[in-house]
Amino acid sequence: MLKKDRNVTGIVLAVIYCFVLFAILIDAPPGEAPSNPPWAYAMIPLGAVLITLLFDYVIKFDFFKKKKE
Repeated sequence: MLKKDRNVTGIVLAVIYCFVLFAILIDAPPGEAPSNPPWAYAMIPLGAVLITLLFDYVIKFDFFKKKKE
């Protein structure tokens, strides 16, 4: 099995995205349940996968890994 070097910046941004979107989705006035459509919760994993794919194959910029000289 091939070991691919993953883009750490994309993974960190995807995790931050997951926490922020989850906090936005569960936000509701006190005493009320959040009333979001079911597809809104599916945006958490889909967005995380999209962010990691963008940073792995399109942007290819990694802020956390230094180039070896």
